[in-house]
Amino acid sequence: MLSLYEAAQWRIPGEDILDEALAFSNSQLEEISSRSSPHLAIPIKKALKHPFHKGISRIETRQYISYYEAEEKCDATLLEFAKIDFNLLQMLHRQELACVTRWHKEMEFESKITYTRHIVAEAYLWALGTYFEPEYSQARVALAIIVILYTALDDVYDAYGTKEELEIFTHALEKWLPEAPTGIPDSMKHFYRVIVDFYEKLSMILRRKGGQALKATANGYMQEAKWLKKDYTAKFDEYKESAIVSSGYYGIMAVTFAGMGDVAKLDAFEWLSSHPKIRVASEFERKRKHVATGINCYMKQFGVSKERAAEEIFNIVSNAWKDLNQELMRPHSVNFSLLMPILNLSRVIHVFYRYQDAYTHPEFLKEHVVSLLVENIPI
Repeated sequence: MLSLYEAAQWRIPGEDILDEALAFSNSQLEEISSRSSPHLAIPIKKALKHPFHKGISRIETRQYISYYEAEEKCDATLLEFAKIDFNLLQMLHRQELACVTRWHKEMEFESKITYTRHIVAEAYLWALGTYFEPEYSQARVALAIIVILYTALDDVYDAYGTKEELEIFTHALEKWLPEAPTGIPDSMKHFYRVIVDFYEKLSMILRRKGGQALKATANGYMQEAKWLKKDYTAKFDEYKESAIVSSGYYGIMAVTFAGMGDVAKLDAFEWLSSHPKIRVASEFERKRKHVATGINCYMKQFGVSKERAAEEIFNIVSNAWKDLNQELMRPHSVNFSLLMPILNLSRVIHVFYRYQDAYTHPEFLKEHVVSLLVENIPI
């Protein structure tokens, strides 16, 4: 039954039988888990909360090792190798987190950019969820830093700057001024210098593509800030359009692609910037953290209740996953290995935002941070 439930997660648009299979297996597993021993009930309840297909790979690996160890017929040699492999890779991941933490301290985030969320381990977990393999070590460090920058950028527009200050800040980013502009607080000037300093150290192609994405995201945030200042509730169509721009998705994926070496050539970046369907499907999932805003926008445009709007938003996200599955199954002009980070980023969003904004409230991610980066597996 659990296998049927997990297989149904891969359904694509039009597969009504798999829709029914998912609903059936979901209800059956809920009933089974209520009368099973902990050995069976724990993995079942975990799957109902976060299916394997929508889970972060390293979290799934760590949990499965524990489940497998409890099996009566587990292979002791295989189990030992799995534990050693996990612990060795964990040592590398710890070193990477130390690099990101050191950069965060050197940039004086906590003392000079006080308004932002200081969640370094959680930002690194975002990068670790996108790809965990050892060959992407340097890429993970860069990606974690990008996530920290986008987090601070979000906070500048969402909770700190005035409309006038944000317009000056956005204009400076648009022109990519070498020095921070006047007319904004010192903390925003410092943050601007941190952004420019980081991007100027990147490769030429990544600097160009990443800089363009950052500017687009800033403009998206600016639009949302204007709505907020005016107390304006956008129509749902407006919200969706803004969500794609302000999700920061392209900036994150551009860095992800660049970190994959020769497999990501110029045509791969051109493909990503062309808004392929797989990117659009994943982008809306990326904006899940603002689901409450989306519900209000849906209510305004279609004149429905909050409950009906929430149900429709859920269906939209569910359909986005179907589109994502379908895109993963058909041929593309780019290497398939470039599609996996797109899927993995959607998985990160699912884990971070499915039930609450765990990224902003890291107590909900503490268990994962500890199991992946603090505690090794006893052998």
